[in-house]
Amino acid sequence: MKQRSRLPFGADFALPMSSPPNTTDTPVLPAEPETEESRSPSLRGLVVPVLLSVSVLGLVLYFTWEPDTLGQMARGLNAGLLWLAFGTVGVRILLGGSRLRYISHGTISLVGGMRGAIAWDFMSAVTPSAVGGAPLAAYFVAKDNRIPVGEATAIMLFSMLMDQIWFAVSIPLILISSAFIDVFPPALGIAGTGTLTAYFIVMMLWACFFAYATVIRPQILESVATWIVRRKWLRRFEGRVRRELVELRKRAAVLRGQPPTFFIAGFFWSAGIWLTRYCTLLLIVLSVYPLLDSFTFLVRTGAMMLTAMAVPTPGGSGGIEGLYVLFLAPLIPKAIVGPTLLTWRLMAYHFFIAVGFIMTALAVKRRFANRNGGGSNGVEATPPTTPPHA
Repeated sequence: MKQRSRLPFGADFALPMSSPPNTTDTPVLPAEPETEESRSPSLRGLVVPVLLSVSVLGLVLYFTWEPDTLGQMARGLNAGLLWLAFGTVGVRILLGGSRLRYISHGTISLVGGMRGAIAWDFMSAVTPSAVGGAPLAAYFVAKDNRIPVGEATAIMLFSMLMDQIWFAVSIPLILISSAFIDVFPPALGIAGTGTLTAYFIVMMLWACFFAYATVIRPQILESVATWIVRRKWLRRFEGRVRRELVELRKRAAVLRGQPPTFFIAGFFWSAGIWLTRYCTLLLIVLSVYPLLDSFTFLVRTGAMMLTAMAVPTPGGSGGIEGLYVLFLAPLIPKAIVGPTLLTWRLMAYHFFIAVGFIMTALAVKRRFANRNGGGSNGVEATPPTTPPHA
């Protein structure tokens, strides 16, 4: 007997009443219950990254400040380019919302997708770069758009997959560019350049592996994850991991059923989002330094953001400010290093923390109001059909 299960991308997929068989002899263990509060960032999770970012920003400003810096910048400021830089932040949110709407085949509205894009950036800002904010953002998207959490997770999984493909494409372009321009700062030296090159190659290979294992052979991820959680100190996560692997297999089946044009369009949405990230910083610097070598700056910006993903702090806070000094400061006058860095982080990082915090706080407050009112003030979201984390 089969039931029809509503899955992402506007498709129906027949699922068996029982879960697919395990790839190992170990039974699926029950996952630990989660509360809504456990999926929300803690106050400490918000304060720590902000303090790290502000502290490093203060140090950069202290060591690069020169007399009459603000006066020189004010006299040469191109206000139009600065406003355009802020406009690219809005375009980035619009593209993020459009991508979620496209992937969901309209199940998520454009406005709902934009809220989801802000939530994703917010969650990413308060979680380590290697982890990302997609799992928490998926829960927000589900509740905000009243869709099953499993469906929202699958949509976020596809978005992450497209980001990985963007990395796999952009890394070779960056490495090829290094043959013609100075992509790697001279301060890195031969050893540092070699290490960073190796890191980029490993990251590219991982992106290709992630795409292959997610869409074509999810059994590979199942085997690796099962082996990892059998370690004694990780065994308590075994139940949750195994349940997620079952869901991953279902989502992989849905992804395999999509036409090539769907993947191509998804890639271009993701490329647009990442290019607007780069352009925000480029326009900020151009607004005060029109003599900038824009191409070298853009390529180094891409290399810097890829490197920042190895920073273990939430959102790369503290580390990315240091990488800005390493990668981009040599291309601009010393006097504008601190002010441009401050402007960029306010636009591209602290802005999303502030807006995301307000938005998610209001959403949680609304949820509790609906619960306490017995659902009279709104319709409860569709009960989750899958575990909340991707």
